[in-house]
Parts: sequence; structure tokens; C-alpha cells
Amino acid sequence: MVTKLHILFQKTVCLTAVLLLMVIVPCAAQFNPKKQAVPLETVPDTLIKSAKPTTELKFSLYSDAYDKYLRKLRTKQRNTISFKPSLQITQVSFTNWQQGGDNSYSGLAALYFEHNYTAPVFSIKTVFDSQYGLMRASKQTRKNVDYFNLTITPSWNISQRWKLSTSMIWKSQFSKSYDYPANAPKVWKSSFMAPGTVEISGGLTYEPPSKKINILLAPIAGKMTFVLDDSLARKGGFGIDPTKENPHFKAEIGMQFRVNFSTKFAKEKIEYVTKLESFWNYELPPSATWNNTVNFKFTDVISASLIVNMIYNDQITTPKAQEKRDQGRVPKPWDYLQVYQSVGLGLKFNIASKPHKPIEESTITRSRLKYKQ
Repeated sequence: MVTKLHILFQKTVCLTAVLLLMVIVPCAAQFNPKKQAVPLETVPDTLIKSAKPTTELKFSLYSDAYDKYLRKLRTKQRNTISFKPSLQITQVSFTNWQQGGDNSYSGLAALYFEHNYTAPVFSIKTVFDSQYGLMRASKQTRKNVDYFNLTITPSWNISQRWKLSTSMIWKSQFSKSYDYPANAPKVWKSSFMAPGTVEISGGLTYEPPSKKINILLAPIAGKMTFVLDDSLARKGGFGIDPTKENPHFKAEIGMQFRVNFSTKFAKEKIEYVTKLESFWNYELPPSATWNNTVNFKFTDVISASLIVNMIYNDQITTPKAQEKRDQGRVPKPWDYLQVYQSVGLGLKFNIASKPHKPIEESTITRSRLKYKQ
């Protein structure tokens, strides 16, 4: 009996060992990299594309410092500045000249400043344009150019080329004007805010992506004329009624039209800039200002310019209109047209903000509002 049990035990042990070998050997081969490695070329593409991870990790990182850095870059990119001061000097001298003439000296200083804030929907443009010139002739010194214009135009984009805009224009001069010589027709003296005009309007602006032309059409506009000089206000200058209680102020309602155009050619050595502004009073004839400038760039500093400015406003008494009135005649419409021409060589500087590179967004930043939520 014992011998039979011993033989049965041996058979059981042998069978168990065979079963263990059958399980352990395949497992060992599965974790052996030399025997398990299969060339990638032998794996079908369908199996590779259909393979999906069993788990997917989702996470986002946030850097407050990098977020502030990106917002600062956006602010710089949305703001551009252009600053263009210039100075021109002209001298004319005659010595034993048969045709005659007076020696003269003239100087013209100009300042142009432009700031643009451009956001995805809202933008605002601020322009300050001014000129001041003096002339010395016949032992007399007088100014020949004196004006400044401040224009502020907020806009809201409604399409790629059209904007809903409002505009504010402030016009006046820096210093006091004096009479002509005794043998010339007299004109009223003027000074700072005598006169001065403020125009506020609202309408549509057309501006293509090239931004070479800008057209504002405002069907609703208001114009306020100020004459803060008492002696000039009592004379009824610039359309002011001296019989009113407040002869220093006049308000008008109408519409406004403005066109700005600039282009460069000849390898950007020549620039043409024109600006036309017109205000239509519903009861009076329109007034208009048209400025034309051609700039010739020789070097980064030395330049020449040709300027032709025209003003039409029958509310302003010009020398020709005053002369006809003194003679008892009625002035013609062209007697109120004022024309200024200037050709000069001088120095011109162009200080502008550098163009910024596009901002590269990162996965480690998001808006501060979302981060707080």
C-alpha cells in the first residue's frame, strides 16, 4: 500500500512540475526584450492608428508673471506714436538789383504729433498739427503763419472698411496778430481763442486696410466759435453778433465732411499729404479748409517741402473783402478765399514707435478672469 501511495505522489509531483513549466516559460519569454522585440515595419498601420490610450490626462498651467508680460506687450502693440518736428529758413537778398526788391528772412517751425490706439473693436486717433512762421522785411517783423489743430477721433469697427466714429476738432492760433502797414487794407487783430473753434460731430468713417485715405461723413455736427477778445467781439468779427448778451460765443448746427489722404512714391522719397475739412451750416454757406503738402526727402534729416493751404469762410473778413466794403461795393465769394504758399528747405525729424512683432500665445497663460474663476 505504501509503495502505491509513493508512486502516486511521484506522478503528482511530476505532473505539477510540467504544468508550472508550461506557464512560467511563456511568461518569461513575454518580458524578454530580445525575444519580444518586433520590427515596426511588420506592424500593420491600421493597428497603429487605431491604438488609443486607455487613460487621458488633462491639465493646464498658469503663470501670473507671463500673463502680465503678455498684457504689457499687447498694450505696446496697440499704441503707436509719430512725432515730426521740422524747421525751415528762407533768405532773400538783393544788391544793386535793377528790378528792385526788399531783403527778407523767414522761418517756419512745424510740429506734427499723432497717436493711435487700436484694439480689436475700438480705436482712437489723436492728431496735433501746428505751424508758426515769422518774416522779416522792410525793417519790420511779423508772423505769416500761425495755427494749430487738435483732432480726436474715437471709432468703433462695424466692418473691415467702415467705422462708427465721433470727432472733436479744436482750432486756434498761438500768438497775437497785428495790422498790415498803414498803406494796406486794415484787418482785425486776432489772438489765442480769438477766434477759436470747436467742432463736435458723429457719423461714419471709411478707411481701407492700407490706411492711405480716411473719409469722415458726419450728418450731425455742431460748431462753436469763440472770440475771447473784447475789442474784436464788439466789432462783430468772425460772425459774432455784438448785440447779443454774450458776444464772445456763437453756436451752429450742421454737417461735417473730412478727407485725409497720404501717399509715397519715388522709392518713398516724395510724400504727398492732403487734408480737406468742410462744415455746412444748415442756414449759411459752407466753410472749408484745404491743406496740401509735398515733402521731398534727401536724407534722414534734410528735406524740402511745398505747402499750399486754402481757407474759405465768408464769416472772416479778408483784406480784399474789407477793401471793397470800404469802397461801398459788395464783396464777391472769391474775395473770401485765403491762399498760402510756401517752398522751403530745412530740417525734419521723424520719431516714431517701432513696429512690434506679433505676440506668440502660450499654453501657460490665460486671462486673469478665467484664472480667478
